[in-house]
Amino acid sequence: MSLNKNDFHQFINGLYQAEGTTGAYFKKKESLSIRFNFSIGQNYSPEALDVLLNLQKILGIGKIKLELSMKNQLHIRYKVSNTEDIFNKVIPYFSLLYGQKRKDVFSLKKVYELSNIEYSKLDNSFISELIHLVYSTNPEGKKRKLLLKEKLNQFNCSFSSYYNLKVEENNNLPSKLFIIGLFLGDGSIGFVFDSPPSRFPRFYIKLLFNFAAQSSNVQLLKLIAKKMNLKPQIYKRKSGMLGLEFTGKTVFEVIMPFLAEHIKWLFWRKDRFIYVQKIVNMFKNKDHLSKEGLKSIIDLLYSKPNKYLKPKEYWIVLIDKRVWE
Repeated sequence: MSLNKNDFHQFINGLYQAEGTTGAYFKKKESLSIRFNFSIGQNYSPEALDVLLNLQKILGIGKIKLELSMKNQLHIRYKVSNTEDIFNKVIPYFSLLYGQKRKDVFSLKKVYELSNIEYSKLDNSFISELIHLVYSTNPEGKKRKLLLKEKLNQFNCSFSSYYNLKVEENNNLPSKLFIIGLFLGDGSIGFVFDSPPSRFPRFYIKLLFNFAAQSSNVQLLKLIAKKMNLKPQIYKRKSGMLGLEFTGKTVFEVIMPFLAEHIKWLFWRKDRFIYVQKIVNMFKNKDHLSKEGLKSIIDLLYSKPNKYLKPKEYWIVLIDKRVWE
């Protein structure tokens, strides 16, 4: 890739914020021996492969692996497992993180420090701190072999909130390329239909954009909105995740131009953006104000795989029932 290294640094930190993990785990259930790992992945595409190969080239370490998910979907992952490489190269490179990802870095450094002490010289307070810190990293990731309480019991330690590491939050505004990277990992752009009975047979087609889906990182979502000069419209989804979502005029006038400006960084989302842009242009040309034009928009919306609740024919029938001037 012919990408500026400083720009790529901003972008890949944003992608890592969405899709990366650096953590620690105990090698065996009954052991205190620790292994560290770093990973960042994406559903396979030639563009995703290029991005991860570029990261591997910059860091000069690690491996690229192809994995098959339980849904038989091909996934590509860049992994580093060498402890020295993780602490000397990976962690310093991913220095622009927020929230839990940032906290994990500080926890891991403390775990690394404790893991270098001979276990025979550790008293219960040290062992308890070590276990608490290991379990505090990547708390929303895959379940561990033992629950925290079970691991503590093995070494006659009790649960304590004392080891909940306090880390000063990163309050710097994220760069635009960081935001693009985050969007590629956690964001979405698409259309939703709204057909209120009071407007029958008229209906709405809304363009909906979501910058990111975060579990609890409200501060990062607010900083993104501030960087984009937007009001922080944060919504909680049914899944419990938080989203920074915009629709209507804001997407047309602010977000679509922002994505167009950085189109070369959209990689595996580029085709999706071009598809959405084509539909947006049809609205700008007022195609939706004519019967045939609105049908063309519906045809295009259903030409791609989607999760719309109603079939295309439902909307075509509504269009035919309308009185057109």
